[in-house]
Amino acid sequence: MPGTAMKRVIFFDNDGTLSDSVTTVIEATNMVLTAHGYSPSPDEEIIDGMRIKTTLRMLNHIGSSDESLGTSLANDYYTAFFSIIGRIELFEGIADCLRMLIDRNYVLGIVSNNASDIVDTVLSQNRIRSFFSLIVGEDNAEETKPGPGGLLQACRLLDVKPENSLYVGDSLSDSVAAEAAGMPSIGVKWNHHDKVDIDTLGFTFTVDTPEEILSIAGNH
Repeated sequence: MPGTAMKRVIFFDNDGTLSDSVTTVIEATNMVLTAHGYSPSPDEEIIDGMRIKTTLRMLNHIGSSDESLGTSLANDYYTAFFSIIGRIELFEGIADCLRMLIDRNYVLGIVSNNASDIVDTVLSQNRIRSFFSLIVGEDNAEETKPGPGGLLQACRLLDVKPENSLYVGDSLSDSVAAEAAGMPSIGVKWNHHDKVDIDTLGFTFTVDTPEEILSIAGNH
């Protein structure tokens, strides 16, 4: 209808963007590796592996291509992760930023390479689950990042065009997925565990604080 306001949608990554979960991922990963008789992986290797599906990440840590073993290790990882998930908190200023976006009538969604039930739990325990209209995770995504499939799927579900949305993330796989989907992106700099310079990763915008997301969204 003429004069109808365009729906304003922002999609977020979770790990390293909304929640400071990296130390928990590292601990859970090495819990599983050592339980299966493998050597612990260096922190940097685990952080880098968080960009891909958990099954592939676990196989990379042990230098194997056995898909059935990867599935088994991934299942054990999720069990270990859930046992310590309660310690995961949001980055400072995230909850207030999300609340203000909701107050300004933005529709929010999650597109993550993590399992959707893990994301749901982290959001719920930090009391922000109600802010999000959908969660697309590795278990229900048509394609995981760095492919664009998950973002395009989320756009269809919320009936919005990629170019009229924004994707907020913290890694190369986030920027690559957004670019491939034709979606402007925001790279955040508060993931202090990653040594990569966010400004070099190809995001449309980069921000130092959650408050800056509000300004970019308002001008998009």
